[in-house]
Amino acid sequence: MGPGPATGTAAVPQHAPAFRARRFLNWFPLGLSYAFLYMGRYNLTVAKNALGVLMTNEDFGIIFSVGTAVYSVAFIANGPLTDKLGGKRALLAAALGCAVMNLSMGLYLDHVLSVGSVNNASLRFWFCVLYAANMYFQSFGAVAVVKVNTHWFHVRERGGFGGIFGTMIASGIFMAFTVNSWILELAQARSGGGSEAFQARWVFFVPAAILFLMFLVELVVLKDRPSQAGHSDFDTGDESSEADVPLVRVMIRVITHPVLLTVALIEFCTGVIRQGVMQWYQIFTKSVLALPASHYLRDGTWGRWWTVAPFFVAAALLMLIGWRSSGKARRWFFSLGGTLFLAPFLQAGWGGLLFVAGVIGSNVAGQVSDLLFQSRRAPVAGVLYAVLLGCAIGMVFALGSTTTFVASSSDPMLRPGDRIVSVAGQSGFKDWQGPSEAFASVPATCLGGSRWDSRRHICSNAPDVPDNRLPTSNGTIEVTVLRGGQLIPLRLKDPAPAMRAGEQRTLKATPRATRSPYVLGAIVFLMSVCVIGSHGVLSGTASADFGGRRGAATAVGMIDGFVYLGSAVQSVALGYLTERSWSYWPWFLLPFAVIGLALCRRIWSAKPRQQRPSAAVELSSPGLAGRVPPRAGTGT
Repeated sequence: MGPGPATGTAAVPQHAPAFRARRFLNWFPLGLSYAFLYMGRYNLTVAKNALGVLMTNEDFGIIFSVGTAVYSVAFIANGPLTDKLGGKRALLAAALGCAVMNLSMGLYLDHVLSVGSVNNASLRFWFCVLYAANMYFQSFGAVAVVKVNTHWFHVRERGGFGGIFGTMIASGIFMAFTVNSWILELAQARSGGGSEAFQARWVFFVPAAILFLMFLVELVVLKDRPSQAGHSDFDTGDESSEADVPLVRVMIRVITHPVLLTVALIEFCTGVIRQGVMQWYQIFTKSVLALPASHYLRDGTWGRWWTVAPFFVAAALLMLIGWRSSGKARRWFFSLGGTLFLAPFLQAGWGGLLFVAGVIGSNVAGQVSDLLFQSRRAPVAGVLYAVLLGCAIGMVFALGSTTTFVASSSDPMLRPGDRIVSVAGQSGFKDWQGPSEAFASVPATCLGGSRWDSRRHICSNAPDVPDNRLPTSNGTIEVTVLRGGQLIPLRLKDPAPAMRAGEQRTLKATPRATRSPYVLGAIVFLMSVCVIGSHGVLSGTASADFGGRRGAATAVGMIDGFVYLGSAVQSVALGYLTERSWSYWPWFLLPFAVIGLALCRRIWSAKPRQQRPSAAVELSSPGLAGRVPPRAGTGT
């Protein structure tokens, strides 16, 4: 087969068609594999919503924090290990290991729920262990992707390609939050209804099966470098060390590189804000706003095919026309086709919104850094952080709370505009949490030898506060509403008069909020665009630029380690804070936006330069210039 590129390293190289085709066969399945790793990483959030009181906000925060802390520390070993073993082996370890761990979490849930032995303490402990193991194997994924792609893409191609690859990663977020939620709903429907908790196992089983399939695919098609696929290796124009330099020296150069250290600190802030929005917003929409599952800001729906299929068909036709066009017409057709392709995802809940945010953020950030800033990544990240700061301030005013007025209900006896005054004899409600908890507190007939837990309002084989003296539900629950100025007593049908251990009753209604949920939704969507864009150009692209081909995995390992260290910090903090009041949420995120913006300024002008013999460092950064000792390979 012919050689790959045909030009030097200063400009974007021109590749032979055969090389481009083989490169596509390499990176496309690689992108899919990483997307499915996301599906098996953030499924924990969907499971938390399904498990309800069995996994509190604080429990979730601890589990996610332990997992992300392991992910962060694992990079210390797995980054250099991937530089030594190669990206393919690392990716295979990630896919197979995560498949096994997701299968294990699903089997654990299936066991404890079926025998009725689940409680908060044991579930928190075993999920900490299993999710931590899952995140250890997940840590191989990011370093594997960067390691492989540094051999296949020139530095001047990476910004634009980073946008394409970011789109594929964003699809993983869509699958994690929305597709997993749809899987849960389908499993619940096929089981005849009942508690979501008993179907939560499927959000682990399905990703496990897909990851095992991708392991088999990548075993065959993935190659570490062009020469292994019959093409010529080429100079990619990054800060690569000479081949005879020991790997230990390469690693030391990477972990002491002033630009990479600053990027790592910025990415710590990114980890806090990224997960602080991405994980907690979906929990907020269910636990606080009580939005129905089909709401566009929660899980969404593609149930009406006529609002989805025409967009995909039109997008495919425009892409085909663009493929056969050239010049400006080609760009216009591709742009319009891409826009139409994104439209249905706006109906696909939080995961769909994150997918659109990821496509916009990663593509715009990567292209702008290449076209307007000569492949400098910090200016783009700085602008995005400035927007993040404004959005964090906006969250404070948009957060709002709920009222006791009904906005919508699946029970025909409750009407929009009703104000709930009392439920089962309990009254004095300040917000929707009051009637919701009162509705859940009516004792049910517990099955399978379980007993009523009057603290958690569930049936359990090991209740925290058992009380057998309380009368059980007779099939209806008394509710008093204020309608048209009159108090009207209602007897709502009890959706769960008898329960198995672990099940919980929920009030199938949505409250009226003090602020429109779409205002906060728009703000967190914009924050997601910015944080995904900045993460893409820093962790995905700058790490390869300054780490070079031999040190790429070490660089991305260090940087992503800081990302998930930030994730661990926010997880514990917000798990504790939101269990007490959601008003703390935006205030916690705000200082990290300020710090990230200040750090971007320190490396504003930094960009990589090719290795040259006896070259002294010239780092054109206002914060670092004149204070960095000479180091070969550090660019301007």
